[in-house]
Amino acid sequence: MKKLIAVAVIILAGCAMAGEKAHMHNSFTKHYEQSLFKVTGKGMFSVEMVVKEHALTTGVNSVDLIIHDKNDRDVIGAEISVTPWMPEMGHGVFEKPKVTERGGGLYAVENIIIIMSGHWELRVDVKKGAEEDTAVFDFPDVKVDTGHEHKAITAPLPSDIDLSTSKLSAKGIFNVSFTSSLDPIPINRIHKWILRVDTPKGEPVTDANIAIDGDMPEHGHGLPTRPEVTEELAGGEYVVDGMKFSMPGWWVINFGITAEGKSDTVTFNLLLKE
Repeated sequence: MKKLIAVAVIILAGCAMAGEKAHMHNSFTKHYEQSLFKVTGKGMFSVEMVVKEHALTTGVNSVDLIIHDKNDRDVIGAEISVTPWMPEMGHGVFEKPKVTERGGGLYAVENIIIIMSGHWELRVDVKKGAEEDTAVFDFPDVKVDTGHEHKAITAPLPSDIDLSTSKLSAKGIFNVSFTSSLDPIPINRIHKWILRVDTPKGEPVTDANIAIDGDMPEHGHGLPTRPEVTEELAGGEYVVDGMKFSMPGWWVINFGITAEGKSDTVTFNLLLKE
């Protein structure tokens, strides 16, 4: 009889905890009608996401986060990290988004660089004291930003393709050029690029964060390597290691650049031969 009573107490306690957890979830406050809203996996926090421009697109994005604890109070002084992730591809991005606390439970997230269209997640990790939990926001169909040159990757090879090695970034924030350590650019051989970043007035841009991605539009695949900036040289020049092209044809190389609080993207087209 005592065993039955003990089991009953455990069951009732479990039901009470489940009911309390459900109540906590229902008590979280959502501030904006069009925002995205999630309760973290363990129910410790609520995360409300306001996406700038209303949708994620390829290129540089930013969002605002409003974080509440399980008592629906503003979470101040938390450690927040945001990870863009492609679940089907099994990879994320090269540059970590920058999180800045604005006060009152508000956190601004900048430099979310989406390197290609498709299915993405934004994984938001929240840590406050001993409590740590995660919310995952799903973006099943991120599209190409038709507001900048990267739209070319969705089309067949243009008859008037721009093969410039120097150009202004999409918003006109940077003037960007590149040179390859090997000329002509080889097939199936790892080599380096030197990327130069200036202001439109020709002043060198230093201490920039640079993300690199590339794809082959007509074949639907990306680079076989993960190029990255390994060294900053003088005069706004950056060493890009790990460049490799697996076959001849049309390649698109996209750079996401952030410096002095400003972000922009630039795209270069290549027509490679054996």
